[in-house]
Amino acid sequence: MSLQEPIQPADEPPLRPESNFYYGWLMLPVAMTMVICTLPGQTVVVSQFNTAIRTNLGISEELLSLAYLVGTLAASFPLTYVGKVSDLFGPRRTTAIVVLGLLLGCSTVASATNVISLSLGFFLIRLLGQGALGMLSSHLLALWFERRLATVESIKHAGMSLAGAGSPFVAIALISSAGWRTAYVILGLTVAAVVLPLVLTVFRNKPEDIGQHLDNEPPELHEQWHKIHKKRLAPKSEVVFTLKQARSTLAFWAIALPGILSGLVGTAMIFHIQPILIASGVEDYERLGAAAISAWAGVQFASILISGPIADRVAPKILLPISALLSAISITALAYATTGLAAAVAMGIFGVGQGIGMSTSGPAIARYFGRPHHGAIRGFLTTLMVAGTALGPYLLAKGASLSGDSYRTPLLAFAAAAVLIAALSSQARKPSEPNPE
Repeated sequence: MSLQEPIQPADEPPLRPESNFYYGWLMLPVAMTMVICTLPGQTVVVSQFNTAIRTNLGISEELLSLAYLVGTLAASFPLTYVGKVSDLFGPRRTTAIVVLGLLLGCSTVASATNVISLSLGFFLIRLLGQGALGMLSSHLLALWFERRLATVESIKHAGMSLAGAGSPFVAIALISSAGWRTAYVILGLTVAAVVLPLVLTVFRNKPEDIGQHLDNEPPELHEQWHKIHKKRLAPKSEVVFTLKQARSTLAFWAIALPGILSGLVGTAMIFHIQPILIASGVEDYERLGAAAISAWAGVQFASILISGPIADRVAPKILLPISALLSAISITALAYATTGLAAAVAMGIFGVGQGIGMSTSGPAIARYFGRPHHGAIRGFLTTLMVAGTALGPYLLAKGASLSGDSYRTPLLAFAAAAVLIAALSSQARKPSEPNPE
């Protein structure tokens, strides 16, 4: 059977709809839990193990960075296929497999003895943590919500922002009390202990499996919503795009590129915040760099909560250019920052733009291209975004080296790219009927 032919998942028997209760409201905390459990594979946690790993394995910072680059870049490629598997068998089964794989990945990092085994561990935690589990959380919500999708996505991302802000302190405490190897095993076991019980109990693939409907609305009311909003939000509900058809449209790239740039530049700026401040002559760069990252996280949290409901009402062709332009402004501000306060303001502006983009792009993908192949489409998008996060730090460091150890030139190049992408994203209009394959 072709991977592009969705089948009815058979991992659970049909259930009677719960009386006066919509299961989708349980899927929101499930999805939030899933995305929070990606943290063992996220840079904000992995970076806390930097010194301990380098000291224990006796490798240089450059070699550690290379292992992370190779592992992350390799992890980006299989994500499209993870999405296709989720389309075939449903996110419930796929999530169970991914969580067990993430436990294996954490154990592989914990048992690493050289840069090769460490790279393998990074590959697994970046593929299954940062990539697959996060993608599946968005896929799950897209199968349960449409009219409220941006709102519930924003709530999920806001929860992730809060968890991400506290996760470095948890990682440091675990490393201090148990050692870095045991700490990584504990992280993997915690993910499995939290997510697998949800998979076995409340997790449901989609409302149709239990006699419910998108957004808890009868089909006729949902169709009325489509007729009202189809000109600025979505095509007719029966229009379905495959991955190949979706990525052949201008709309897909107009939606995708702002998010790809955001991940690429954001990872680069966070990874290199201390060297950027040092090159700008900022003293006390460690404390001020941490403060700048905290400003980014806090503002992003607020931006996500505010922009989510807005993205349910305002077209992507308006919101995505705003997101990209704010990114351009923030990157330029950081390029010329000469104080810790200026860096914090720049990172805060980036958080605003990133929050708007996160609340807009994911729901737009689901609304524009339909649900039957959403896993494959979202998986391909995640592939591009994870590849961007892998390349961002390297491109910024290489650009600084070529320009004489100055980060200003590559940062301004990123800002120029953001302006161009802002112009492209203004074309994020609903696509026409899919082209025949």
